[in-house]
Amino acid sequence: MKKKKRTIVILLLLLIILCPASGHAQVEYDHVIDSDQRVPVPLTYKPVKVINYLGEEWGYLKAAEDLFMDARGIIYIADTGNNRILKMTREGEIITSITGPEDKPLKDPRGVFVDKDGDLYIADTGNDRVVHLDPYGDFVEEFTRPDSELLPPNVSFDPNKVFVNSTGYIYIIKGRQFMMVDANNNFRGYVGAEHVGFRLNEFLTRIFASREQKKKIVKRQPPPYSNFVIHDDGMIYAVSNSPVNQLKKINSVGKNIYPEGSYGEPDTYRYTHPFIPYFTDIAVDKKGIISILEGNLGMVYQYDQEGNNLAAFGGIGNIQGKFELPSSLIVDDEGYIYVLDKGRNDIQVFEPTRFIRNVHEAVDLYSRGRYDEALEMWELVLQTDANYTLAHKGKGKALFKEGKYRESMTEYKLADDKAGYSEAFDEYRHERFRGNFAWITGVVLLAVYALYSLFIRLSKMAKEEQRKDTVWHGEV
Repeated sequence: MKKKKRTIVILLLLLIILCPASGHAQVEYDHVIDSDQRVPVPLTYKPVKVINYLGEEWGYLKAAEDLFMDARGIIYIADTGNNRILKMTREGEIITSITGPEDKPLKDPRGVFVDKDGDLYIADTGNDRVVHLDPYGDFVEEFTRPDSELLPPNVSFDPNKVFVNSTGYIYIIKGRQFMMVDANNNFRGYVGAEHVGFRLNEFLTRIFASREQKKKIVKRQPPPYSNFVIHDDGMIYAVSNSPVNQLKKINSVGKNIYPEGSYGEPDTYRYTHPFIPYFTDIAVDKKGIISILEGNLGMVYQYDQEGNNLAAFGGIGNIQGKFELPSSLIVDDEGYIYVLDKGRNDIQVFEPTRFIRNVHEAVDLYSRGRYDEALEMWELVLQTDANYTLAHKGKGKALFKEGKYRESMTEYKLADDKAGYSEAFDEYRHERFRGNFAWITGVVLLAVYALYSLFIRLSKMAKEEQRKDTVWHGEV
């Protein structure tokens, strides 16, 4: 009997260990980069679909490099290894396959852009050209290396990413800048070259070094761009693989106007997890939210227009929601993110959670000057995560715009935003002074009058004492 009881107890223990209660399911978290640290936040995006096998006629993707979504929501895939462009619905159904003209088919295409009329511009890398096709895939024209005296003979034309702006200029990445070509295949210059800055030690070395030493000096150059998009606002949003300023927003004169700093993982993480960041793509949605894709860690990072990190999710792994070698991403009008993985030859679709939707809405409302509504939305965010620093900062900014400086100071303090707190405090101090100007002025005037009266009285007392002293000495 004792032996039987012992057996039952052992079986129960095994059941508890091997089959934990369903009520204690693991809670999922993403993170944000805050004060150079990874800070957990509620789940921001959840994987809802994987597109891999495309059907008997189309098979599988092969080392695909690029995604693009047109104004109608049609997805285009640069299926590089299969030398084709696939046209697909958001549900994953293939509409058609485009392989280029029969006399010169696509070879190693690595980028695709589709204009508002449905015309395709393909970075046909293996053929050293940008090929222009109509919506049916028929050949229109091709753009090759421009014939220009401004281009050195050693400059190649091997486009891997392509974009066409509203004026019809074709932009392609040429290392550390963007080459512009017009509709007539004329070279129109470069834009986006980053200034490397001045270093005193390099200047002195070039002055005092010998000829042989100067030959060994490696010219310092900015890192090359890895991908870019041209947004509806006309700005070029680009990513590069540099230690800092990996994310850029380039205006019409070629100047980066995005906040300077380090993007992706914080320095503290890089010190403990040495890796070389490799940013592969960038997307900007209709609200101006920026999503960038990093390949070596398999992470998607989101930022607002002020450089604040809103979310970070993903990672390397062989389960849904993780990646092997992500190469491209796009965002549709409903906020869904599509990530192309050329290592696993699939596309994963991520749905935004209510939490991150509220964050995006709050950011958007504030940017449009609707501060009351932004404040309400940040309150909803804090109901989900009371420690979400950006929500406190957002509330502080909204309250500041409404002139509620005391409340703004409280929110900035919770966000540990010293600059915002100081600005709100200055306004609060000025407001207090302006509101109490009359009695403060009265007190100051009374104080001045009292000091003046005291001075007169002391002067009279001093003179009286001096007179008495003089009389006393005279009597003596």
